[in-house]
Amino acid sequence: MLAICKPPHIPHHDDRQTGQLGILSLIRELQQQPNSTFPYPHRLYGVHRLDRVTSGILLFAKDSATANILVTKFRQREVVKYYFAVSGKRPKKKKQGWVKGRMVMGRRGSYKLLNGDKNLMKTNSEEEIDERIGQVESNDERGGYAMTRFYTAGLGNLELAHLPDTQYEDKDNSTQYFTPKTAILFEPHTGKTHQLRVAAKAVGLPILGDVRYGGGHAAPPSPETIHSGEFSVWDRTYLHASALHFQMNEGYNVTILSSPPFQHLFVPTAKPVSINDNTQAKNDLTGIFVSMMKKYCDCVPILNMMLQPLR
Repeated sequence: MLAICKPPHIPHHDDRQTGQLGILSLIRELQQQPNSTFPYPHRLYGVHRLDRVTSGILLFAKDSATANILVTKFRQREVVKYYFAVSGKRPKKKKQGWVKGRMVMGRRGSYKLLNGDKNLMKTNSEEEIDERIGQVESNDERGGYAMTRFYTAGLGNLELAHLPDTQYEDKDNSTQYFTPKTAILFEPHTGKTHQLRVAAKAVGLPILGDVRYGGGHAAPPSPETIHSGEFSVWDRTYLHASALHFQMNEGYNVTILSSPPFQHLFVPTAKPVSINDNTQAKNDLTGIFVSMMKKYCDCVPILNMMLQPLR
């Protein structure tokens, strides 16, 4: 298998309407270049997906047999996943908990979350949760039931990288621009399209840069930057697939970690951060990520990997 850190703005499949290549087509182009440095020259098989706007860990299989195994593990929820996001708003409802409900397609490709299953809301153990989700999905041909656990942390102690300290609007089109205020750690228990983006909106914390679901744009250093080439650095949805763990049938563990690449939002610190570093734990965004994982992640292999310093 092979894992990459997918950049934002790249779809999984080729977009016929815009002509934009999907991630597999882009990889094939890289493989075919003279003196290619891509680490694997042969065919790769996709086993799961990330939204176009999402960056982070994307896993591929190198052969069809491994692909079948990995697809089954994702479908049967045997893969532990954590995503990290930033919101331009502060919590108004709750700072952590569950977001549960049936996702249905709305207008213009957006999804919305319907009321959660009351019996599922009352479950406590992982076994009960998996059993109830299976019952709900077996009765729903669309299989649209989504379940996400989330945690938050304030970003008020971090020094912004010369960003304006208040939101402002572009006078030309009234688009809202926000500064980062809240970090969100997601642990999805299902894998639906737009699931985490819809969950964030549902709890009043739309992801920064996710215009479709009310997150606005990340405020650049100045209003003038909006109309320059530098805006591409800031103009993204701040959602990153940060950690992944599963066990292969042979019994060995696969654990992958990717620190969220949002450091440009804040004044950087030179010192790498590890899960053992308490002094640096909340001095930069990576430190916030590490401290949240240390507090909320219950996957020991992921925590063990985080013993090494992250940059």
